[in-house]
Amino acid sequence: MFRDVIHWGTLVLMNIGSGIKNAFMLVCFFSALSAYAADVINGTVRNQTYGKAAAGDDVILLRLQNGMEEESRTRTDAAGAFSLPLSAGDAPHIVRVMHQGVNYDQTVSGQGPLEIAIFNAVPHIRDLQGTLGIAEVESDGETLKVTEMYSIANDSVPPVTQAGPRNFEISIAPKATLDSLVVKKGGGVWVNLAPVPIKGQQGRYAVDFPIRPGATLFKFVYHLPYSEPTRLQVKLPYPIRNFAVMHPPSMSFKPSSAQAFTSPGMAQGLRVEQAVGKPVVREVAAFEISGIGLAASTQAARASSATSSPAAVGSLKPATPAAVTLPAVPVRQENPMWILLSGIAALLAVLMYAIWKKRKTAV
Repeated sequence: MFRDVIHWGTLVLMNIGSGIKNAFMLVCFFSALSAYAADVINGTVRNQTYGKAAAGDDVILLRLQNGMEEESRTRTDAAGAFSLPLSAGDAPHIVRVMHQGVNYDQTVSGQGPLEIAIFNAVPHIRDLQGTLGIAEVESDGETLKVTEMYSIANDSVPPVTQAGPRNFEISIAPKATLDSLVVKKGGGVWVNLAPVPIKGQQGRYAVDFPIRPGATLFKFVYHLPYSEPTRLQVKLPYPIRNFAVMHPPSMSFKPSSAQAFTSPGMAQGLRVEQAVGKPVVREVAAFEISGIGLAASTQAARASSATSSPAAVGSLKPATPAAVTLPAVPVRQENPMWILLSGIAALLAVLMYAIWKKRKTAV
């Protein structure tokens, strides 16, 4: 095809004598070349565990319309290179590399060849920890809603991916209902996942999502009937270096041990109860929560619903079935990401302030 385009362009330029027509046909000629070049996506894949080219891995071009549709596929050659034909250039795409059962996705930006890093997969990474953990609680008087958020850091050397059916585990109160789970790797997109109930363990779910090098963000929401006071005990998927409970100031927080938490202040309109242990392992000290109060994000969502339809304002309990039935497909959820990142940023700010204040007092 490329030779045909070159031949066609040469004949046109030889047979047209007008300067204006020559200029016009030159534009058409180079446009044809650009269009042809845009019909192919080139790139290389490198195994960062070994620091060498990844040969023989499957590479798939996915079109992000009506979910994820496979458009073409190939395999990397001995130098880790690949070339994928592109048929729908006006649609967003991602290139997926499959290595040892783990997917590595990269958005197609149209700016030169892609360079995709992959890693060897292992069943377990020793001393895997979370950098931050937050449990945000709120209540409308009938339902207690809990949103748990974790940033799990994979700092393995050499870098590897932890992959297995129980990579991350969710633990919720016995009478609670799991509403949703979304996961995000670094700068990627949020993904809805379907956690699997662990047989014989009420309120526990397993999440099969690879923990690749860098930070992986997990956020899940559950609710339970509310009667004041309600006792909660958060069970952690991994040791967490910094953990805090966040709640509206109109709600009361009473820890089972006065030495288990410290209250450094407010963040994003919520009171912060920081766990003293560093890291916190297995479970957070139990606490009681009472009173009524909603997070700013919930209040904003209710105000928006009330504006569009006054009858749409309801309880914290979702009207749809729990998200454990949802397929694992990308979702564009800006609000959950904003809430998670804002919560983490707020917690970091509070921690830094608490350290600064403590040092100032010591001086």
